[in-house]
Amino acid sequence: MTPGQRHRARVLAAKAAGGAIGPAPATHTGSAATEYALMKARLGNDLRRLHDTQSLEGKIAIKREILPEYADWVDGALKGMVASGQAVTDVILPHVMIWRIDVGDFMGAMPLAAAMLRFQLPLPERFDRTPATLICEEVADEANKALGQGGDFDVGVLQAVDHLVAGYDMPDQVRAKMNAAIGRALARQATSADDAADGPAGGKRAAIEAAIARLERALQLNPKVGVKKEIDALKREAKRLADAAKSEGQGA
Repeated sequence: MTPGQRHRARVLAAKAAGGAIGPAPATHTGSAATEYALMKARLGNDLRRLHDTQSLEGKIAIKREILPEYADWVDGALKGMVASGQAVTDVILPHVMIWRIDVGDFMGAMPLAAAMLRFQLPLPERFDRTPATLICEEVADEANKALGQGGDFDVGVLQAVDHLVAGYDMPDQVRAKMNAAIGRALARQATSADDAADGPAGGKRAAIEAAIARLERALQLNPKVGVKKEIDALKREAKRLADAAKSEGQGA
């Protein structure tokens, strides 16, 4: 899309969303409906392209390539819905949200996720999960995968998603995944810090205890979540820090 086309898409999407009236999601009308039809046609072509690509890495590369083409439409739609407090039925928004999660743009997916939940927008029919469940599970899975391979994951992203989906019904196993991911991210932060970071107030120990609490909650929700060894290791580390602090106190 040219800069002019992107601007037009953003304006028309905002106009369509902002003009919606009534408790139920409205549909695009007028010039916005024409632009929406063009965007849906683009979406259809991109979905076929993704379907015809067998490689997962290839699919991710395609999503990174095409996401900018939807940015202005999505931005306009979100601004319009927020301004009006009214949803507009739009199949583009959930696809873009899912693609952003898939490519690792979690913070970019958050405004879409928030809108999906606030306005009760449905996922495409081929998905058998609720929006809250999908958002929670997909982000938690990516985090657990990264952390399980020795990598990092922003605990702030996990906590933001956890807060966003709080109160929504979903399987306990999915909630367990999120608690496990947060616990692992907190544990990685705490255990990678120098012992000196513990300090007289027990900062490092407090972080480890917070990680243990999350992991134990995950285990409570799903006994098969696979965190028992991690809990035991963290408890041993917490005890070591407590014993060291006690010895230092006696020495003083």
